[in-house]
Amino acid sequence: MSQQLRYIVERLNAPPFSRRYNLVSFDSLEPLALLQVLNDVLAEISPEHKMDLREEPPDQTALRIFSLLRILKYRPKADEGGGLNAFRHGLLDGEKATIYPLLQWLLEKTSELKKRAYLAKFLVKIEVPAEFLQEEAAIEMHTTYQELVEQFKELHKTVEQQRSSQFNVADVRKDISSMEEEKELLMKRIERLKRKAAAMPMQTEMLEAAKKLRQEKDRELSLGEQRIEQKNQLLHAKQRVSRLQDQLEETRQSAQGLTPQGLVTKLGEENHVKSILVCDTLPRSIDEKRRECIDLERVVTEPITSDTDLDDLRELIEQTKAELSELMEKHMPGSDPVQDKLTLFRQQAAIISRKKQAEAESYKAALDELASVEAELKEREAQMSAQMKGRGEVVREEEFKRMVGKLRPMHKTYQKKKGELSLLKAESGVLARTEEILRSRDENVQELVAVLEEKKGVRGYVQAQETLEQVSAAKSELDERKEAKLREMTQTIEELNEVIRSKKASLAPLLKEIRPLRQQHKDLQAQHAEKKVTYDAVYIGLEVKRLQLETEVRQLWEEKTTHESQYHYLQALKQSVELQQQKVAAEMKSYTTAGKTAASGDKSRKSLRDQYTRKILEQENLGRALRDKQKDVRANHEHNLRQVKMWGELRSLLEAKRESYKTQAREKAEERAAQQAMIENTDRLVIT
Repeated sequence: MSQQLRYIVERLNAPPFSRRYNLVSFDSLEPLALLQVLNDVLAEISPEHKMDLREEPPDQTALRIFSLLRILKYRPKADEGGGLNAFRHGLLDGEKATIYPLLQWLLEKTSELKKRAYLAKFLVKIEVPAEFLQEEAAIEMHTTYQELVEQFKELHKTVEQQRSSQFNVADVRKDISSMEEEKELLMKRIERLKRKAAAMPMQTEMLEAAKKLRQEKDRELSLGEQRIEQKNQLLHAKQRVSRLQDQLEETRQSAQGLTPQGLVTKLGEENHVKSILVCDTLPRSIDEKRRECIDLERVVTEPITSDTDLDDLRELIEQTKAELSELMEKHMPGSDPVQDKLTLFRQQAAIISRKKQAEAESYKAALDELASVEAELKEREAQMSAQMKGRGEVVREEEFKRMVGKLRPMHKTYQKKKGELSLLKAESGVLARTEEILRSRDENVQELVAVLEEKKGVRGYVQAQETLEQVSAAKSELDERKEAKLREMTQTIEELNEVIRSKKASLAPLLKEIRPLRQQHKDLQAQHAEKKVTYDAVYIGLEVKRLQLETEVRQLWEEKTTHESQYHYLQALKQSVELQQQKVAAEMKSYTTAGKTAASGDKSRKSLRDQYTRKILEQENLGRALRDKQKDVRANHEHNLRQVKMWGELRSLLEAKRESYKTQAREKAEERAAQQAMIENTDRLVIT
């Protein structure tokens, strides 16, 4: 209690309250003064509550404070006294045990509560009775009111986002000033360029040529963009054609061995599954989304919830769950599902519907997974085509297998030709060595060969032979490269086959272990299905009981809430009537004892009749004084009008004199200027 009191005093002594309390002076405040402090704190949160409680009736004060506390969502703690009724009486009586916790709560959350009170003025909807919403004008006005509330929500959300974002006004002003300076510089530059262009010959033709040049450059840029866009469209079209060809090939492969009856059966199954999805799953998901939207709209329309409100809601949920579990425990022994003849059929229908829903959800998930896999496949194909651009097309697995099958007989032919080529190379080596020996023996063999070529009529034969040898050498080098590539491909295929064989060998013992486990899995699956049927039956029975209990609890809670509201309303009416009776009794007492008080000379307490009589006399005296003043005004009205008219004419006369004086002064100045000009001209004359 002392910590609470110290905190309240410290906050009240600080701005914006700036009081001068200490612990003793604040604790010794009278109930009315303590209520005035509470009202001042509430006025800081909501300014329309700023007033003096001595000038307001107690019943209106209570209603005003209670309505504001309801908007602020204040809930008295359990240890503050016996419920809401005790809290109301304690607040009206100015009890410290009731007001101190309320003051601490208000001072701790002043900024948050200010925002809540501000939003409550616009977001707390006015409840209009249904009988008033029968006319078109009332309906239109109510619709406009709701639209304005929604518009306020959007604007407030935008303002909060702008406030929360790091938006600096000084930076914006600086940017605006710099942009204005740049604008001024650009305007000066434009003016300078205009002056420079004005002095150039053929200005119009050059400007027109510059304009056409700019237009052509813009057109060139747009054509370049269109060209790039058309290239992209062509690439997309080619990719689409390839995808469609792949789909056509897949469709042809899937259509092999398919009979019309099988196709009709397959389409019927797909139609049945999709009809289940459309008729059962999709409406359910749509209803769920609508409920979520309704819940979110309700959450948005409610005022801002603090951590304390969340804790209170959690406690309320826990209490409701505990009460629900108690009611279920009480209700379970008295109910027997066997007595209900439709329970078994309901259970079976629920199980079937749940299985159908599960299958539909799994089918939908499989479709979603298939779509995602296809999208990923297309994306990877596009990436591969982009990476392999200019290096040929991407080879698929089937094409690679067909290519390997074609390459095997070619490899055998290659080996055979390779042997023949090696024999020819050996023979060519022997001949080349023989040629070298012969050339070393005779230095003039070239000339001799040329002479012999001339004699035989085959001039240039040796040169042609050398050229053919060079071509054959280049061909042999190319064949060696091909051989190396084929060896690499053969080695890759052998490595892949070896990996596949090793994987099969490593998976063989695992497959042997899996066979008994599969049988065990089937047995456990059958047991699970049996147990699941039993579980579903029990679950359905308990679910039905739970729904019944929830309905009963909801009805009882609504009845309790209705009775509580009626009770509090009647209590407030009762207090109001009692206060009015007290006022009437005090008025009767003061009226009956008016003679005694007048005789004794006690004028401190007067009845309302005397007060109102005195006020009536004062108003009559004031009316007589005003009527006398009106007579004086009427009597002097014409004289005052003449005075006003005379003052107006005098003012017009003075204005005319001032204008005449200004005209004369201007004429004199013009005459002096003309005389001065004549004098200057006479001084400049030259006599020849």
